[in-house]
Amino acid sequence: MADNFKKFIDTGGKSIEEIRKQIGKLLSKTAETVARDIGKEVKKEVKKEFKKEVGNTVRGVVKNVSDRFGAFGTIEVKNRTITLEDDDIAYPPERVEENLSPHDIMINEAILGMRMKKQTPYNGRVVQRCSEITFVLQGEYVADIEDDFSRNAFFGMTTPMYAAMSNSQLRTYFTWRTDVRRGVYNDTDRAYVVLYIFELLNKIGVHSSDEAFSKLVELWNNIKGKSAYNFLPRLLKDFYAYNNVSGEFPECLCTSEENSQRKAAVGISTGDYKNKLELLANYSAYNIKQSAFWSENTAPIIDGALEEVLKELNVYFSAGGIALDSLICGQMKKDHAWRQFSGAIVCLDRMDGFREVRISPEESYCKKRGEPTHEEFSFQPQRGITGYILKSIEARLRIRTGFGRKISVNAAMLLNDVKNRQKAEEAVTNEEFKKAIERAVDRFCDKNMIFPKKKETGKNSFEEEDVYVAPKVEIDISKLSDIRRKADEIAEKLIAYEEAPNFEAQTEYGLDEGVDISDIEDKTRQIYDDNFSERISDYTALADEKSGWEGFSQKLSDIERGLLSVMYEKGDCAGYCREKGAFLETLSESINSCALEYIGDIIIEDGDIISDYMTDIETVLKDK
Repeated sequence: MADNFKKFIDTGGKSIEEIRKQIGKLLSKTAETVARDIGKEVKKEVKKEFKKEVGNTVRGVVKNVSDRFGAFGTIEVKNRTITLEDDDIAYPPERVEENLSPHDIMINEAILGMRMKKQTPYNGRVVQRCSEITFVLQGEYVADIEDDFSRNAFFGMTTPMYAAMSNSQLRTYFTWRTDVRRGVYNDTDRAYVVLYIFELLNKIGVHSSDEAFSKLVELWNNIKGKSAYNFLPRLLKDFYAYNNVSGEFPECLCTSEENSQRKAAVGISTGDYKNKLELLANYSAYNIKQSAFWSENTAPIIDGALEEVLKELNVYFSAGGIALDSLICGQMKKDHAWRQFSGAIVCLDRMDGFREVRISPEESYCKKRGEPTHEEFSFQPQRGITGYILKSIEARLRIRTGFGRKISVNAAMLLNDVKNRQKAEEAVTNEEFKKAIERAVDRFCDKNMIFPKKKETGKNSFEEEDVYVAPKVEIDISKLSDIRRKADEIAEKLIAYEEAPNFEAQTEYGLDEGVDISDIEDKTRQIYDDNFSERISDYTALADEKSGWEGFSQKLSDIERGLLSVMYEKGDCAGYCREKGAFLETLSESINSCALEYIGDIIIEDGDIISDYMTDIETVLKDK
């Protein structure tokens, strides 16, 4: 009696019956709300020694509420819908039709049996939901069902599962799946297609990984343009990596949206160095296409030399533990966003096991620190290093082809690309890096018989000329009138004589003996009849036009010359341009274009005059 009185005092003077009535008022709420609210009430109202008895009472009430509202259904509480978990049963109640056929009865019994398959293991603290295990159990149970359901029930679930489907939806799916297995792909809701994909990924209804993969590829080919089309390739790649599927991964399922430039960059990482000039020229700090050396004839030579250089540099950098592709255009990198079978319900226990495979040159599966990893090629072109390589190749080819003027290469353009990369910085600043490029170009030139032009130094004697310089053409304007007078005399003699003039006349005007003047009569008359004044103006313009540094100096505008002067004196170029109301980049580009035209190379790089041309610029500035 004393104990009961003590319990009565400890509970605040409330009897068990009063507590039961208080709990009963909560019956209109959901099971979830009841459990939460009762828990709070228990903590407030009941002491430790009385919890067990009250807890039994609460569980009884919760069970009554569950029986009343349904254990797993969607419950509307004050206009609020409780969100269902993966393996919750969400189908609406259906009226069982009367006079069902034996087939209908068999299907309904199979569906009922399927719903009983459920996996919710207890780990000692909470009940864990295992939707992928439940999915496999239920899928295997209905894997062989064939149906011909007359209705087409709508199904719009994002992540479909059997337990969340009504009988009508399940029968609609079984009917569509029956047709698919016969090779007929009828239009249906996306959720039904995705459910079939989940089945095959878990190898439900098939006998092997190869069969499942084959059916997935077949499905992909037959749903092109449908909403589930883009959902499938990633899952197919994951399935290929996690199972022992025979044969190569279908090329058609690889990322087809990648542009040709990215594919060319990937080729460098796999050792394919052919025809890479177009790619590297587009991502180079040095615009080789604007060089005086560039033409339709020299482009193939540069491309061939580039291939040989990339081979040489691959050997050079590999010796130092550096990947050539990472220095030039990018490399394979871990895809941190990847999760195996993301967005799908897949039981990994059904897989054969992860394996390292290359899906395509741009994509592979491997292990990093013992964990499965997906890798993709990250396209990151390095403009500075690329520019240095291309300019070095051109500089060597100018010498080997006997081009008019040499150019030098400034190593400053590549240093930003290797900043904070000690091994790479040491490799590209080493003199051997420059020599490796020159060796490769020389080897290419030797193979293709590319040598400098020769000049004659004596009878039947030639010596190699390091740099071929075009002869300078000078025209004496004062002699133009004399040229015209002699042309008039020749024309008169050709018209006056029916016979050829004597050989003395021929010799006087520079004609060899034995040449029949009648053969050149028409040509001479044509020269005479042409508008000679236009020719005189052309000769005058040519005589006034200068070449080389002199021509460059003559072509510069005052504002361009002023900028060069500021650069030469290491002054404030930006301030000068603001004062003149011009852009620094625009003026620099204009000066470089002029330099390319007259001296065959740019003279401004990274906002400064190239050191090799400082003496020439000094002369240009003094001439003015």
